[in-house]
Amino acid sequence: MWLMRFALPLVLILSAGILIPRGHAQSQSVSKKTPLRVVLYPFIPEFTYAAETIKRMFERENTDIELVVIDTSANYYSPNDDPKTYIANVKADVYELDSVFLKDFVDAHKIRPLPDDLLLPQDQLLKNANVGSTVSGTRYGSAHWVCGNFLFFTKATAPAKIPTTLKELAGIMGTTPEERMLVDLRGRLTLGEFYLGAAYAKYKDWATAQNHIKKAEQPLEDDLGTILKMCPKGSCRDQIFHEVTGIYGREFGLKRAKALIGYSELLHSVLTEATYNGTMTDADLRVGALPLDDSGAVPISWVDSFVVRNDCNDGDDCFKAASKFIKFMQRDDVYMRLLLPTRPSFLNYPDGSGPTPIPAYLLPAKANLYTNTDLLNFAHLYPELKAIIEGAAVPTDSGLNDTLRAGNRNNSLDWTRSHLRWWQSLNPYALADNSYRRR
Repeated sequence: MWLMRFALPLVLILSAGILIPRGHAQSQSVSKKTPLRVVLYPFIPEFTYAAETIKRMFERENTDIELVVIDTSANYYSPNDDPKTYIANVKADVYELDSVFLKDFVDAHKIRPLPDDLLLPQDQLLKNANVGSTVSGTRYGSAHWVCGNFLFFTKATAPAKIPTTLKELAGIMGTTPEERMLVDLRGRLTLGEFYLGAAYAKYKDWATAQNHIKKAEQPLEDDLGTILKMCPKGSCRDQIFHEVTGIYGREFGLKRAKALIGYSELLHSVLTEATYNGTMTDADLRVGALPLDDSGAVPISWVDSFVVRNDCNDGDDCFKAASKFIKFMQRDDVYMRLLLPTRPSFLNYPDGSGPTPIPAYLLPAKANLYTNTDLLNFAHLYPELKAIIEGAAVPTDSGLNDTLRAGNRNNSLDWTRSHLRWWQSLNPYALADNSYRRR
């Protein structure tokens, strides 16, 4: 039902720009437009706003192109849940592709290499952004976002020294829920990603780690069990909490936990809830690398890149339109519209002042944005996030998405579900935004 609530407005919004009025002259004008079918990565804060903004801006500047945004938020990652929206089955000209699928798309000849003049130079990208858009030395993607898990505290809860091992992290936890940690450890792909992270932390490189992720191994299971024991009883493995995306961030925003584990964009939930309740500001946030083993913190990351279908050839209308779109998405001003999302607010702000932007805290692949003063005025953690993430490994392999989903890693982590519904006290307007990464 939640999908129906949010997918329908998005369909209406994105359809608005392609409705054709009656009249022969108008129909002729529309028919001359080149349609460009694009999959935008759907699990970002304020996705509906982002998709609408991109469509309006791009079509206003490129009147000869009709941008058709394909919504895959019903699925994207699972071949079983909804095959029509599973990313490997969607027919598009341009895909914003998670690097977990990049090798599969290359192996299946679904996408083509991109010419150098269409790509940002390597020295303008984060190091891992370049790695995560490349296969066997060939760049197939224009890197857009990078992501990975971090360890968050507040100014009041951060220890003098950020923990670098699981033992150190466990050692700073208290006994009450407010002295413990929140993290979403539900979902097969989510759990598989944490398991892979623990393998990287223990074995340090992909060549070794990949041999330890195809089935459960006790030392890595113990690492995840240690993390779970830092959670308040009944949370972190709750299926309902997993479905209400961003709920742990909103709880952290209400100061109901000492620490939080998650992607950087989870801070959008933190600040949305904190702003609504006046509990904290961006200046109160602290961040460190996440240790998933006692061997230390070895971050892994993923990269979302724009890739182009294989039969979209140089010189044809498809590639010309795709090239214009990719160049458009590389621009700083377009990035900034997505990094500091705003919603139409004339009803609540008749004087036109509008609300203060709550940063999306997405991590751009483009390096210069991490020192953009307009962004740092609202989101001061960007330089620290960059220092942690850009050196992170980017796992890639054929069938990696299936491997991470397939591992039987649930049984040893199952706890009796708590029936305490403390999340019902949260900001009801914030609960409406379920558009975050759902691995």
